[in-house]
Amino acid sequence: MTTDLTRCNYRAEVSATGSVNGGPVRVALGIFRTPYVGMAVGWLFAQAHRVADGLDPGPDAHWVEPAQRGVLVTSPALNELPSVPAELRAWCADPASRQVAYERLRHGLPVTVSATDHTGTYVLHAVRVGVVPPIRAYRRTPRIPRPART
Repeated sequence: MTTDLTRCNYRAEVSATGSVNGGPVRVALGIFRTPYVGMAVGWLFAQAHRVADGLDPGPDAHWVEPAQRGVLVTSPALNELPSVPAELRAWCADPASRQVAYERLRHGLPVTVSATDHTGTYVLHAVRVGVVPPIRAYRRTPRIPRPART
């Protein structure tokens, strides 16, 4: 397989792992494939926001009923625990994070962001994968010579 036949695609995934009935369970929350590095990075950031908002919606979240806003119980003990939504939002808010993710993927290095709290571990991962288009690969495949007829 030669590199001129291979084109780059990017595969990104967001997953959650948590304890269910005493054992770890991993759930894929989303998978995305694209030939464009910028779209893969944009998808990772959108998923980080989605996970953060799903775990801890902001008071201005359009899907939270007005009567339910501000009803969540807080405790000083909870403020001392790590927070996945806070970590993911901080990653998204850092201007250099997007550029670092873009450059790593463009150079063939994986991007992994992981955050853990009492609800579980959330992982955003993207990697560059090579794909050989089947038609082009078939055309370039050497033919097996037929035996000469006598």
